[in-house]
Amino acid sequence: MTSAARDLADRFHERWLRANPFAATSYGIPGYDDLLPDDSEAGHQAWRAEVNGFLAEASAIDPGELDPADGVTLDCTKEAAAHEVASVDLAPDEYTVTAMQYSGPIMLLAVMARTVLVDDAAAEAYLTRLRGTGDWLDQITERLRAGARRGRLPVAALAEQAIVRAEAVLAAPDDSPVLTPRPPEGWSGTEAWERERRALVTDVLHPALSRWVETVRELLPAARPSDHPGLHWLPGGDGDYARSIQLFTTLPLTARELHQTGLDHVAALEERAVRLGAGLGLSGRDEVFAAIRSSAGKLAPEEAVARALAAVRRAEEQAPGFFPAPLPPPCEVTPMPSVVALGGAAPHYTPPRLDGGRPGTFWFNTMLPTAGTGWDIDVVAFHEAVPGHHLQLSRLQLLSDLPALQRQRSLSVFSEGWGLYAEQLAEETGLFADDRGRLGAVSAALMRAVRLVVDTGLHAFGWSREKAVEYAVDHVPMPDEFMAAEIDRYIVMPGQALAYLTGKLEIERLRGEAQRRLGSAFSLAEFHAAVLDHGSLPMPTLARSIGTWLDVQVPA
Repeated sequence: MTSAARDLADRFHERWLRANPFAATSYGIPGYDDLLPDDSEAGHQAWRAEVNGFLAEASAIDPGELDPADGVTLDCTKEAAAHEVASVDLAPDEYTVTAMQYSGPIMLLAVMARTVLVDDAAAEAYLTRLRGTGDWLDQITERLRAGARRGRLPVAALAEQAIVRAEAVLAAPDDSPVLTPRPPEGWSGTEAWERERRALVTDVLHPALSRWVETVRELLPAARPSDHPGLHWLPGGDGDYARSIQLFTTLPLTARELHQTGLDHVAALEERAVRLGAGLGLSGRDEVFAAIRSSAGKLAPEEAVARALAAVRRAEEQAPGFFPAPLPPPCEVTPMPSVVALGGAAPHYTPPRLDGGRPGTFWFNTMLPTAGTGWDIDVVAFHEAVPGHHLQLSRLQLLSDLPALQRQRSLSVFSEGWGLYAEQLAEETGLFADDRGRLGAVSAALMRAVRLVVDTGLHAFGWSREKAVEYAVDHVPMPDEFMAAEIDRYIVMPGQALAYLTGKLEIERLRGEAQRRLGSAFSLAEFHAAVLDHGSLPMPTLARSIGTWLDVQVPA
């Protein structure tokens, strides 16, 4: 018999997928590829009211009557629902304009480009979605107008970048990202389907995209200058940022605490970089940083992909030593679509599609090879693939008894915290080939520590974009252009950058507690299973779950 907690989780998750069909497409969950979200103001408020109904149901369930697994499921449902309410209230679509794939037209184009058409029904669903893109683009255009009426305006420099990206798409209709997916091989309807797809690009998608561009251009004279890029400068922005901190960390932290944590970790990591550099004959922080930066762009894209693949395969070979079964199939390493790569996207991971149309994939940016230093290829591979996101997310899909909500929904603080923990685990288990790779790992860790400093600086303390870029460039030995793009990402996703180091520190704290309580009986593989096998959890729920696991291991 299905418990009340699991039944609620299943019903909420199905409604969440319907409200967020782009997420469903990304996960390869069938049944949603013909849909677009309702991003009108009325649609958002209707969704908020519906989610509050789910929260009321959750509050009526007595946690004391649930077994531990169902208790975790109830916590996950509450967090997911609260996240949706907060997202509606924060309304970032009223002021976010970016050339990146995180929102707006570029997000739409990226989702369409990555859709896999496994059969003729999927191809028809694709056309249905494409027919609706005009209305959806008009909805998000109106959201920007509504934001402007409330004094919530985009950052001019980022809006200008977005206009350039959108106009490049409009200028090349025959190369539109939505033409990327191929229809099923041998399908008799291909010719007519292709004609309609191209007509929809010309008659529906591009006219709406042009209207969006014109609206953004109209907003530019009143848009925020680069010295006012953060939430601090928007009406109610300080309160919005405090809520964003809770949203992305799931912990009761303040901007001041996070800022100081970042400063402390930056100082410690710079000392480690100097120590490692000494082993390579480098003297002092500046010389170490210069050596790392000088390697940027030196690798041909094909060689960079080959090195990333070699690191992934090396980690996969060793994974059975620190993870129990089930272990996922091998991770693919693939160049990312141009619409994503040209926006400056960093390497990233997408889990296997549930319909089998695409394996777990580590997407590598071969169009902008200066996005890394060469020394950081190994650490990025370990973070994105194994023992990082591929192992974490693909493993979840093998746990069929887990509610779909926990298998398919991802929390930044858990997933990115795990990714950073995986980098440290790679060091502990000897996966790095040499000190250059270890220095690359330190430079990556520095970037995550710097994120705490600059995210809070931008959104709580009123930093300018220039000040944030200067701080990041001074403390992270990566190319200036890459760090500037990183700062732009933090501007358009307030609070998300806090999740990485915050989650890692909490996982490390829980591991230390487990080692203290279990002593010589501590098993790293079993601890990893205890962390991963309930899904992507809020940090307080993870702490309770690990506490329950420890109570079983060490009976009172």
